[in-house]
This record gives sequence, structure tokens and C-alpha cells, in this order.
Amino acid sequence: MTSKATIGSAAKERDGLSPKDFVFIAVFGILLFLVFMVFSIIFSANANLCWFTHAVGALFAGTVFMYLAYRVPKRGAIAIMGIIVGAVGLLMGMFWSGPVGIVVGGIVADLIAGDPQKRTKTKLICAFAAFTFCFWLGQISLILMMGEAYAEMCVQAGMTLEYGQTLVNSILSPMGVVTGAATIAGGLVGGFIGTKVFSKHFAKLGM
Repeated sequence: MTSKATIGSAAKERDGLSPKDFVFIAVFGILLFLVFMVFSIIFSANANLCWFTHAVGALFAGTVFMYLAYRVPKRGAIAIMGIIVGAVGLLMGMFWSGPVGIVVGGIVADLIAGDPQKRTKTKLICAFAAFTFCFWLGQISLILMMGEAYAEMCVQAGMTLEYGQTLVNSILSPMGVVTGAATIAGGLVGGFIGTKVFSKHFAKLGM
């Protein structure tokens, strides 16, 4: 990772978000959500692994995030992506705290990425890690707020009581710290992979 590479040359040529930018943000925002959803389906088969969804999904979603960040190097693009992904998550039936975490994550990531003319690979990698962590934190926050009652909510959503209780126990035990740390690590590694995958392509934009 280097702190000298920027996409300022591309950002200077693009003021404000165009209709094409919004379409691109929406398409890749949904694609980002689908990547995480695929791993959610896989890991949800085992309640003990469920909260590692974000950590592993980030290894692949980071490439999508970076492509969006480099393709639309403008303020607000990542935040808008978070809003779109959050809305999709809500429509897909996620508990409300998950979409809230996604939206907050998009805003935080946009702030960390900062001025498009001064963005670096390091900032964008940290931005993606922050987005991933907020996504995870949003989903587990209901457990932190509701405790054991979360298991009953899972039952109402069609899961078994045993499954819901396992989800609760995972977060309220030391394993909760482990999954949180893994989520941050996964976000950092996924972001790094994303910059590497498209490094040659982005070289054309001054990277």
C-alpha cells in the first residue's frame, strides 16, 4: 500500500454526480449487497458461523467497493451507495438495525475516503473496512440492545429458538470480540485485494 497514489487527476475532471454516476452507484451497490448475501446464505447454514459472514464476504466485496470508488471519485458517492444498499437490505427483510448500520457505514466510509483529489489506496482500504464493520455492527446491535429477547425475534422471523439463541450466545461471549476483529481484518484484506485486482486498470486514471 502506498500513501502517494491519488485519483486527483480524475476527480478534477468530474464535478458533481451525473445521472450516469447514480446508475453506476446503484448497480454496483446492489452487486456489493449480493456478494454479502451469497456468503450470508452459506454461513447462515450454521449459526456458529453466521457472524463471520461479513469478514469472509468482505474479501470479495472489496473489489466491488474499490471499483465503485475509482469509477466515481466524487464526494457522496460512497454514502449514496450505502443508502441504496441499506434500502435493498430493508426490502429483503433484514432487521432494521442492519440497514441502519449499512447507511451509517456508507457515510463513515465517505468521510474516511475524504477529498476525492487527495484520496489514497490506504484511505480507501480503511474506508471499506469501516463500512464492513458498521454493516456487521448494525446487524449485531439488536443483540446488544435486546439481549436474550433477540432469540424470540428470530423465532418470529421463522428461525428456531435454538438457532436464535446460538446467535445471541455468539455475540454475548468472547466470540463476539473475535468476530468483530475478524470483520475488521476481512475488510482491510478485502480492500487491499480490491486495489490490487484493479491496479492496472486504475493506472489509467493516475493511480
